[in-house]
Amino acid sequence: MEIKVKGQKPETFIKRTFWLAWQACGGTTGMGFLQDMPGATEEDVWKNVANNGDYAFNPRKSGVSFYGDYVFGRMMKFGMEILPNGIVRVDDGPYRGNYQSFVKKYKSSKELLDAVAKDLNCTYEKVGG
Repeated sequence: MEIKVKGQKPETFIKRTFWLAWQACGGTTGMGFLQDMPGATEEDVWKNVANNGDYAFNPRKSGVSFYGDYVFGRMMKFGMEILPNGIVRVDDGPYRGNYQSFVKKYKSSKELLDAVAKDLNCTYEKVGG
C-alpha cells in the first residue's frame, strides 16, 4: 500500500509506526530473549530499525527503506519505505500472528496506520491502486 502523510514528515510517521507496532508485539519470540530490551525507548527502536539492528536484512534497494525483522527480539517482519516523491510504501500484509507479533493488537495495516495518525494528530490518504 502507498500513502501520503499530511501534517507530519514521512520519517516521523514511519518512526511512530514502528514504535507502536513494536510495543504491540508484547514480548520476545524464541531465542529473541537474548536480544530483549524491555525498557527500549522509541528512539532505541528507531535506531534498531534504521540500522537493521538485530539482523542485517533489508529487502529493498530503492528509496529510503526501513525494515524490522526482529527488533530487540520481538518478531515484526515489517517494512516501510519513503519513495523519492515523498510517498510512503507500507508492507500491507496480510499479517499473521506467527509472523508479525503486533497482529495481536493491529489486525491490518489500516488499524496500525490509523493508530499512528491518531497518536501524531495527523492524517494520511491511500494513493495509487
